[in-house]
Formats: sequence, structure tokens, C-alpha cells
Amino acid sequence: MPTIAIDLDDTLNDFTRTLQEADFPRDAADPLGEEVYLDYLAKLRAGWTGGEELVSTEFTYFRYRIHHRCYELARARPDGVAFLQWLRANGWRIVICTRRDLRRAQDGTRRWLRENAIPFDELFMAGNKIVFCRLWGIGHLVDDEPFNIEHGPAHGVNVYYPDPGAAEAPPAGPAGAAAARGFRSFGEIIPWIQG
Repeated sequence: MPTIAIDLDDTLNDFTRTLQEADFPRDAADPLGEEVYLDYLAKLRAGWTGGEELVSTEFTYFRYRIHHRCYELARARPDGVAFLQWLRANGWRIVICTRRDLRRAQDGTRRWLRENAIPFDELFMAGNKIVFCRLWGIGHLVDDEPFNIEHGPAHGVNVYYPDPGAAEAPPAGPAGAAAARGFRSFGEIIPWIQG
């Protein structure tokens, strides 16, 4: 059975747009003061991570809460939903592979997938999706992460990434090497994975 791994945030949904544009009103019971709350929100929208990823701080907990809301509010790409439904109808095994902390976001992520009629067989959290795909024998990855786009093909993983400015024909990679392919619409991937 052919298998494909697909990322969620900013690939199958509009996570960053949601983060930038959604209204995240401060609850009156929030322990953060209004000024700190707004400062943290501005920093989060500007891309600040708070520094230490493995240290729990007031900001990292704030970031988690806002990201969790984005997971709920983000809109699925209609062409992505149609693509996954095509995969299911054509006998593909679908692995949703995300960097989300599924220890905290598993139930909400599964609910979002169900509510958006997105079929899948497995749901995994993976920091290095190239290694994940190699270990699981997955030859195709749809993902927006620059590291995966750059290095996936050199490690035998065909990477397809959303790129609104993609040309009609994907660019050729270095001599003898495959290149990741940018797409404007998920439907463009179908002939690439059928070949």
C-alpha cells in the first residue's frame, strides 16, 4: 500500500494567518495582566519563541494556549481536503505528521481532522520528518518546513511543499539529484506521486 506523510500547520491549514489575524481576547480571569498579555501576543506574532524551548516559563505556557486556539480556529485548505479524500479513495495510507505537541493537542487535533472530513490512518508527532519517513519507509512527504524541503530529496524522501509562486513545471535539482517540488494546489501532486 503506498504511503504518504502530510504536515498540518501552514501546509494543510492556515495556522500562521490565524495566528496573525485572529482575535485572542484576554479573559478577565487570566493571571497575566493586560499589558503583559498584549506584549506576549505581539512577541508571539513577531516570531519570538521565548528562547529556551525545553524550559517551562510564563511565556511558553502563554504560547501553548494561543497555539492551541490556532489549532482549533485554523481553516483547512479545501484543495488539501480534496487531495486527502482522493488519496483515501485510491488506496493510499495517510500519515499525518506534525511538530505539534500531541501529548497536549492529540484530542483537539483529531477533532479538527474529523470536523474537516480529513481522512488519515496515523497521527504522529515528529521533530525530524525526514528521519521519521525513512524509518517508516514513507517515500512522500507534504510539508512546508525549509529543512525538509532542502534535505528530504537527498535522503530518498520526495518532498512537496505549498508555494503560491510555483512555476508550471517544478525546477530541476542539481545534476543527478531530485528536488523538492513546490505546488500551488494540492491537485498538482497527484501526477507526481503516480509516476
